[in-house]
Amino acid sequence: MKKLCVLLLLSISLFATAREYTFLPEDIPAMKQLLGSGNLQAGDAIVLKDGTYNNLGEIHFTGKGVFGKPITWRAENPGRAIISGKLRLKIYGEHLQLKDLLFYKAWAIGHDMIDFQKEKGVYASYCRMTGCVIDECNDPGKGMRPNEGDEYWVGLRGMNNRIDHCYFANKRVGGLILQVWLSADNHLNNHLIDHNFFGERQPYGGNGAEIIRIGHSWSSQLESRTIVENNVFFRCSGENEIISVKSCHNVLRRNLFYESAGGLVCRHGHYNVIESNTFIGHNLRGTAGIRIINQGHTVYDNYIKDVESFGLLVRVGVYERPTAETNVKEEPLTSYHRVENVDIAYNTFLNSSLELGSGRGEKMPRNVRFAHNLFTGQSPELKIVRADEVLPGFVFLDNQWAFPDANSLSAVSYEQVRSGFEAVDTPVGLGQKEKERIDACIYAVGPAWYEAMKENVSYIDTYR
Repeated sequence: MKKLCVLLLLSISLFATAREYTFLPEDIPAMKQLLGSGNLQAGDAIVLKDGTYNNLGEIHFTGKGVFGKPITWRAENPGRAIISGKLRLKIYGEHLQLKDLLFYKAWAIGHDMIDFQKEKGVYASYCRMTGCVIDECNDPGKGMRPNEGDEYWVGLRGMNNRIDHCYFANKRVGGLILQVWLSADNHLNNHLIDHNFFGERQPYGGNGAEIIRIGHSWSSQLESRTIVENNVFFRCSGENEIISVKSCHNVLRRNLFYESAGGLVCRHGHYNVIESNTFIGHNLRGTAGIRIINQGHTVYDNYIKDVESFGLLVRVGVYERPTAETNVKEEPLTSYHRVENVDIAYNTFLNSSLELGSGRGEKMPRNVRFAHNLFTGQSPELKIVRADEVLPGFVFLDNQWAFPDANSLSAVSYEQVRSGFEAVDTPVGLGQKEKERIDACIYAVGPAWYEAMKENVSYIDTYR
């Protein structure tokens, strides 16, 4: 009993010390000193009064909160504390929270504007960025085309961190919105990226303008276990990969891709789950669905409508899956590896093409199950490259073929495909299914206080 009382008193003492520190824009030096001191305690809050906090430079946010009592750096009034100008924000420690801040016309000193680490080996864990906005954050000294400089907005490192209910839009210079970094000593990330609104990203004209990338080619055989769910990608058209997955055992589910020129791409890595995502392209140039490379993926219950490039693309490989014995100088990790042991089931492809076997290489897909999918629309777009070599790697089972031309299925040249589909009438209820999926995304994302996001949501609701 005595030991229990001592523990209770220690717990009460710990939480009773929580303090709130308030700062004005003229207090930047004192604020920076406190945030980086390491003296903040669980439950402490650093509160920014209304105003513009300009050119913070390099600033560290560190400390050790506890579950249920994070150390929070927040705006007193959401969106009215504006951070702009030169910035290198380093977040590291445990249970830290960045909340309701507006990063507007800020830009990175160096590479990552917001970085979840101090240095190699000193990372963030159980930290959260929530209700924040990053808008129009572009280094004025860099151009908007390839080879004119780049910067990343958020570099996510460490373990068990979360980015949620944020708004990101109007990135113009090169580089990513959000990079999940992996390394040999820090790759089981278990990050959660959810309920964010990723707004307009205009075409960049080259590689390196993804919205989210999980890993890199050199770390692609490592597990990240990052979850990306319930986000909206609205006119995210920087390049042909909106989300580029370059690691293993990630889950991407219930996201909405709306009028975005690009697709969800399993570029490197294995055993990723692509589930219950919705793609609405309105036949705009470059809009796409899902591209599959590598092995062990599950592609389940996705709804892909009116995309111009492809609804589903399964690529041929150049090399086999890398092993510990692979000479990566001869078989580089940046290349394409064989598609194998992939399950594609219960998806809807509406006025969107199926493309099997595209790309250069001789490693044909192997053991790909295509089952219980609905292929429908005005007319079928089915492209099979080198069919005699590609089709033996597929099993078509209990799929539905729903097109106005009753003879369109029998006109398919390949018996293996014909026998794997049943010609049916277009199922009723697709419109309602689409509405429910869109509503579930657009009304649950982002910071409700940001006017630009509300305008984007209103557009989707009006012109869906």
